[in-house]
Amino acid sequence: MRRSKPGRFALAFAILGLSTTAVFAATSSPRAAPPSTRATPAGPSADARPLIVQAVAAPKHVSFVGQMSTIRSGTTQAFAVIQKIEHRAPDQTRRTYLAPRDLYGQFVISRGAMSWDVDPRKRRVVVSENKAAVDPVAVVDDIALLDSNYRAVRTGSGDVADRRTDVVDLVSRYTGERAMRLWLDVETHVVLAKEAYHGDGSLAWRTRFDDIRYTDAIPPEVFNEKPPAGFELVRGSSYDQVQSLPSAVPDAGFEPITPKFLPEGFSLVGADVSTVNGVKNLHLIYSDGIRTLSLFENATGRATDFSKMQPHPTRVEGHEASYVRDGPTTLLAWRERNLTFCVVGDLDLKELIQIAISVVP
Repeated sequence: MRRSKPGRFALAFAILGLSTTAVFAATSSPRAAPPSTRATPAGPSADARPLIVQAVAAPKHVSFVGQMSTIRSGTTQAFAVIQKIEHRAPDQTRRTYLAPRDLYGQFVISRGAMSWDVDPRKRRVVVSENKAAVDPVAVVDDIALLDSNYRAVRTGSGDVADRRTDVVDLVSRYTGERAMRLWLDVETHVVLAKEAYHGDGSLAWRTRFDDIRYTDAIPPEVFNEKPPAGFELVRGSSYDQVQSLPSAVPDAGFEPITPKFLPEGFSLVGADVSTVNGVKNLHLIYSDGIRTLSLFENATGRATDFSKMQPHPTRVEGHEASYVRDGPTTLLAWRERNLTFCVVGDLDLKELIQIAISVVP
């Protein structure tokens, strides 16, 4: 996830050996909280799981063109992005950046799990694969995981981009708190707006169609992923959906270690091995269907670069450790067994330390 781009809630960081500034720019949240994040179901008829099922299926059958705004804020600055979204059912999407200025003209073409990120200024195309990432037209990646951890509750109706919508809250089965709110087009079931909330109730990010037009008349060349002449083709990250660790990291260069403790509902959903400055970094992604948690490991044994952020000292079972916060997002780093570890998530420090202790018990 780039510093200025919103996007995928599966945290695609490369922290170990890199600056933390980009991490928190991508995962920080506004401090202003909604009046209440506890959903109040209207009764048995408020069960909105059928609406979620229809929303998941909608992009496979409905094509459209629209303009989407995304807002994401940290403790010191906010980021707003405007994109033109062109989607052809069942799985082709193009996002063209209209604002801010430093992104203007860049575009991303997605087909299924594959994406081509085209930067005309750098004359470069980055090709990535990430099944554990949320597409801008999708609701969730794993509806089974979502079902096991959240209830879908219809809480009202509304209007988005001059379209009537059903408002649906996704409520944690463990805490009773709202984690996400969706506005679904009453006729097409396409998601017209989304809001996600941190554990403390503050708004994590918001996406909303400012206008949308349903049409199949989108020229095929809009989704042409072939790099323009003279552009450099760069291989980006490839996150594998995994069910067990051995299949996740066949080439990590060291024996990976996974936590024995995870917050309720979290499961391993993806993994990536990337080389940064000649050092292999393992990135494990955990999710509960909405929230994500990232664990990074490398075999350098060197300290994490916190860039301009001021780290605070703590301890993890006798080991020196450091942490930084940006809003509700916390990053905890420590070293043991000749490995450097870093865990990042929308959790409090106490929970992150529990996770850290369970990594090398």
